[in-house]
Amino acid sequence: MSRSSYVDAREAMRLCSLPSNQALGETLTSLADEDEDLTVVVSDYGRRLFLDGLVERHPEGFVQVGIAEQDQVSIGAALALEGFPVFAPCYASFVASRSFDQIRVNLGMMGAPLVLVGLSARYDSADLGASHCATEDVALMRSVPTATVITPADNAELASAIRWLAAHPRPAYVRITGSTTETCLHASGCDVSAGGVTQLREGSDVALVACGQLAAAALEAADILETTDVSASVTEMAIVSPLRENELLHAIRGKRLVVTVEEHGVVGGLGSAVAEVLSARDDVPPLLALGTPRSYLDGGDVRQALLTNDGLDPWGIASHILERLERSKKR
Repeated sequence: MSRSSYVDAREAMRLCSLPSNQALGETLTSLADEDEDLTVVVSDYGRRLFLDGLVERHPEGFVQVGIAEQDQVSIGAALALEGFPVFAPCYASFVASRSFDQIRVNLGMMGAPLVLVGLSARYDSADLGASHCATEDVALMRSVPTATVITPADNAELASAIRWLAAHPRPAYVRITGSTTETCLHASGCDVSAGGVTQLREGSDVALVACGQLAAAALEAADILETTDVSASVTEMAIVSPLRENELLHAIRGKRLVVTVEEHGVVGGLGSAVAEVLSARDDVPPLLALGTPRSYLDGGDVRQALLTNDGLDPWGIASHILERLERSKKR
C-alpha cells in the first residue's frame, strides 16, 4: 500500500472532533477503498466501529467471528501470514489478556504481521467493571519481542499509526484510551513513521514523558507547574515499544526529575520502559512513574472522575511532582 502515513492539519482537526472509534472506522474504511485486500477481523465489537462503508463496499474484507477473541487473533494471524493487511480491533482488556497465548505464538513466534487494536482501555470502560478495564495490556504486548506497541495521544496520531501499519505490516498493538479526544495535540499535522515522538513543550527543571490521552493532562500539568516556578518539558512518546532511547535521553538531559505519565499500570508500561533505559546509565535524573493504582477498579464512575481520584488529572500530576521535588530538597 503506497498511501502516506502523514495526516495534514485540516484532517487532524477533523479527526480530533470525532469519537475515537469513529476515527478508527473511517480510517480503516478509506484504506480498504484503496486496497481491497485490507481485512478487518472483529469479535462482535465491530458494530460499534463505524465500518458500515467497509462492509457494504468490501464485504470480503470484513470477518465477524462472534464473541471469540482468541479465534479473532488466530484467524487474523492466518490471514496476515497469507499476505493480507489485517487489523483486529476489540476491547483492550480482551484482545490482549484473554488472547495472549494466541498472540505469543502467532505474533511472537511466527511473526504474523497482524495489527491488534485495543479500544476503551482502563477508565473508559469503568461502568462495565474491572473485567473491561485494561491496565496490563501494554505490559503484555511489550513482553512480545516482535511487537510494536503504539499509544496515540489523539485521533490524528491514531489515524497516522493505522495508515503506517497498513503500509508496513508487522506484529503490532495500538492502544486507545477514552472514547473521545479532549484535545488535538497534533493540530499542525502528524506522521508516526517519523518515530512517534513529539516535543510538546520545552522546559529546564522537570521532563514529563507521557503517552496516550494523558499527554494532554501532562501538558496542562506543566502549565500549573510554571505558576510555581518549576519549568517542565513535555515529550509525548506514542511508540512505547521499541522505545526511542536517543529521543528519550535528549528530552531528559540536564533535568532534575523525569516523570512518566500513563493511563496504565506502571509495572510493564511506559514507566517500566523508561526505567529500563535509565537503569543502564549513571548520568540520568531520578524517575517518578505515575500511572494507575495496583488494584482492580470497582467501576461505576465516569472516566474524568476516576482520573481525578487517582491523581492523574493535571492538578494531580502537578501535585505528585511538587511533592517529589520537595522531598528531594529535604534529603
